[in-house]
Amino acid sequence: MNQFRNSIVKFWQSPTRWVMVITSVGMGLSLLFHAVLIPRYLGLSETADALIAALKVVLLFDIVIREGAKFSLVPLFINEARQKNRENFKLFTNGILNLSLCVGIIFMLLIEVFASWIAIIVLPNSSIEAQSEMIIILRLTAPLVVFGSASTILGAFLNSQKHFNTVALRNALPPGIATVVFLLLSGNENLAHYVAVGYACGFLAYFVWLFFGAYRAGQSYMLTWVSGDVFRSLRNTISLPTLGFAIRQITARLLVEVFLVGKLGKGAITLYNSAFRIFSAIQTLIGISIATTGLPDMAEDNTEENKQKFRRMIIGNIRTVIYIAVPIMLLFLFGASVIAEVLYGDKFAEESVQQIAHILLCLSFATVFFCLIPVLNAGLYAQKAFGFIFRNMVTMAVLNFALALGLVSVWGLTGIALAVSLTAVIAVVNLSYLLGKTGASLLK
Repeated sequence: MNQFRNSIVKFWQSPTRWVMVITSVGMGLSLLFHAVLIPRYLGLSETADALIAALKVVLLFDIVIREGAKFSLVPLFINEARQKNRENFKLFTNGILNLSLCVGIIFMLLIEVFASWIAIIVLPNSSIEAQSEMIIILRLTAPLVVFGSASTILGAFLNSQKHFNTVALRNALPPGIATVVFLLLSGNENLAHYVAVGYACGFLAYFVWLFFGAYRAGQSYMLTWVSGDVFRSLRNTISLPTLGFAIRQITARLLVEVFLVGKLGKGAITLYNSAFRIFSAIQTLIGISIATTGLPDMAEDNTEENKQKFRRMIIGNIRTVIYIAVPIMLLFLFGASVIAEVLYGDKFAEESVQQIAHILLCLSFATVFFCLIPVLNAGLYAQKAFGFIFRNMVTMAVLNFALALGLVSVWGLTGIALAVSLTAVIAVVNLSYLLGKTGASLLK
């Protein structure tokens, strides 16, 4: 009991508290946009499927760049800030920022040019109208990749300086602006197009916010480029995590959540997305918030080679996740049907509401494991164990697809949810094993 009380007091006094408050606002807006407004105003239509599929594709590029770099860059920024004087550190940071803008532009152009092919590949079983709708939305949202890529660098820099609250606003701006557009223009025949533009504008607003946040933190912008040494350092730092995350995201977000789910018929993508978004939000709110605020200290402890303190910090973060996530898991285990009925009872048919409830129930079993994954990953990032991170991501991607492929033919959408939950459980076991191999065993 004392341990529980001490963990709660420590959590309440840590910066994680405010990060989670800000993130919870963002997650609320994200849930409102993805899990409520899209199905409520667009229904189980091909337009809704096209909007969700297009956002998944464009956000895939952003997520791969962001998740592959944001954790791995924090230890790099901390190390470089210690070794360089202020002027050289500014050159270092601006060089990486400018490189990220160029990478974002390249990906944006790829989406614009190959939008037709992407739509045909992602929605092979949909009508020509749905594919055409997806092409338009892809081209409207492609610019967010540029702002997302640059925001990743600025966010990693600010996290290394422990300006967590500034970075946490990312979860609120894109869905927040898109939600306002949804509510103002509901009923417009081109509503999906306006919403897509609003979502992209949210990324622009977030980039501007971070830019001024970095300026307040003492970082002024310079038109410079990365040196050969910096480029090699970046390659060694982010190449494996980014590649691993790309494989995992392509497998999970496109092959499983769009391709396999899309084969179950019109509206299946919207049904599954409505339920899964809730658990994605919970993972971000709890797991990623705790991992983000704990990573700088863990990276510093690893630099000082203080393994015992490093291990205690990971265990403390795990304990905090468990204390917060277990009540949420119980809420969904016993209240999945009520939640589905409240959110969708007046919009969907009873069969669809029950389907969402079943998906929520299957995902709820792994709530704690979903939230533990980013915390355990942060332990590997802090130690720069990028090979282990890559190995885990690829293994889980293959396992997730294999399980989903086997279970979808038996239980449909419920089978896919079970596959995702089982993969999360196995991922936690594997990450715990990999942490033990780095000398930070959780069992000692």
